[in-house]
Amino acid sequence: MQVFRPYIDHRKSAWFLDDLRLGKQRVEAKQVLLAILRRLGIINDGRRGWINHPIVLMYFNDGKPYIDDLMNYFYAIVDEWERRGRKNNISLNDIERYLRHVEGIEGSPVTPVIAREYRRVLLLKDPCYYIGKLSVDEVRELVNSEPIYFKGINAWIKDVYDEYVEFINELRVGRISCKSIFPKR
Repeated sequence: MQVFRPYIDHRKSAWFLDDLRLGKQRVEAKQVLLAILRRLGIINDGRRGWINHPIVLMYFNDGKPYIDDLMNYFYAIVDEWERRGRKNNISLNDIERYLRHVEGIEGSPVTPVIAREYRRVLLLKDPCYYIGKLSVDEVRELVNSEPIYFKGINAWIKDVYDEYVEFINELRVGRISCKSIFPKR
């Protein structure tokens, strides 16, 4: 499970994503919303999947969830999906009545540092696509900073750190490999 937020801005995050991840984000954002509703006891259907996932916990925020932020992200993803000419068949209509009962808080769990780490992750997952989406300053920032690890977002980089260093060193000299270094699990 993942909610890719390479920017705090919902629309910019949606624009940034490749088609494969963009399509999956519709499903995953809704899954996070459902897991939050289950954690809050608003939906009691016996399903427990994902309720303790780090991304769910990040948005759950100790019972004061960032519901509006996550819903706005979902709608931005759907808008971008349709802007790219894709047909959308996923909505929040079936859970909107539950979402109205959530006392969430304003704001976002996504900080500039978390957004940067999402950009790092996406570049490592699909280098040839994302190198074309990043600005020169963003590439420079990734090359000149060590990862700051967040469970559920980028902690896997520790498992492939030698490959990561090699990738970054090549990037520093202007070479990019199109090979993902995301570990196969």
